[in-house]
Amino acid sequence: MKKVFLFFASAMLFLAACDTSGPGTEPEEPEEFFPAPVNNNINLLRICCDDVFNEGMPVYGQGDYHMSAWSPGEVYTTLQLRQLRIDKDRHPPKNMGEQYIGGDVMYVTKSLTEDKLYTIKVTEYGASIGRLNVYDLSTEAFTTIRDSTYNISSIRIRELSDGSLLKVYYSYGNEDAGLEAGYYRLSESGPPDELLLGHSNPNGSRETINGFDLSPDGSTLLYPIHHAFVQGSAYGGPPPELATLHLETGATQTLPVEFNLQQFLWARYHPGGEKLVVSNYPRNIVDIEVRSIDLDSMYIVDLNDFSRTPLDTRTNTHFFTVDIFPDWNPDGDYLIYSSANVSRRDFGIGTYSIYTMDMREN
Repeated sequence: MKKVFLFFASAMLFLAACDTSGPGTEPEEPEEFFPAPVNNNINLLRICCDDVFNEGMPVYGQGDYHMSAWSPGEVYTTLQLRQLRIDKDRHPPKNMGEQYIGGDVMYVTKSLTEDKLYTIKVTEYGASIGRLNVYDLSTEAFTTIRDSTYNISSIRIRELSDGSLLKVYYSYGNEDAGLEAGYYRLSESGPPDELLLGHSNPNGSRETINGFDLSPDGSTLLYPIHHAFVQGSAYGGPPPELATLHLETGATQTLPVEFNLQQFLWARYHPGGEKLVVSNYPRNIVDIEVRSIDLDSMYIVDLNDFSRTPLDTRTNTHFFTVDIFPDWNPDGDYLIYSSANVSRRDFGIGTYSIYTMDMREN
């Protein structure tokens, strides 16, 4: 497994390993900021910050595309909430145009049976305020259904066999409001919501988004187990784990899959339910710098034998890249994820663009 550590304490060692220009010279960033990805199955869907450039380089924090939610014929993006119109019959998929919806959001999801988006509001770059809003695509109006006291990170939605919708969110908890950290079933008639699993994340919102999911049939909650940050350690602590909660029986299981030491996990079920895509990502992915990168950081996990297959998701042949928050298209033929360059000079993270990966042969 190939690993690369980016630490200020070992900056000279890192630069020496990367510099091919000879001793005593400063390694130069390539002129081409968006070269072709290393994998021919990867396609650039939406570049960051088209018109926001400073001397040829994107301005940090402007026009980022941190994550995407894919529904038939459409992709919804954050941080700026936008709708991309996708030609779903074209391979690879192509962005046919887009519409700005409005409002900075950290997280977005859409059920396949509702004409609504569920979003988590963000007040400033990289900081969520935990308020759950619904955007009605027909009326083009936002409605707050849980205010910021709920401290919500993310929400997932599945249609059950009886046609009803299961909506589950993760809250970091709020001691002042008497709210326990954990996974809650959203009540359609208003609070209180049912606590399905009490679960405290020792890192809180430092994980950026809680990357839990629901199985396609709505029977199982899949959730990450993150460990407390260890100050001064290379990656921050022990490797994370994935676990499941069977919602009918209450039985829990930690999956027998080993992940890298990078601190956080984000997982999404394939529409068929037989496998997962998992992103194993470091701290600070929406900050100005990242301290560690593992080039083996996105996988397919087979739920039959729990084998783990790495994906080469790198989007730049000259930089290291941080590749985060993957999801499947509705047919399960493509992955969509966000990717940003990491400078080898100052470890700074560039802006995120959206890519797709053809998975039809995987």
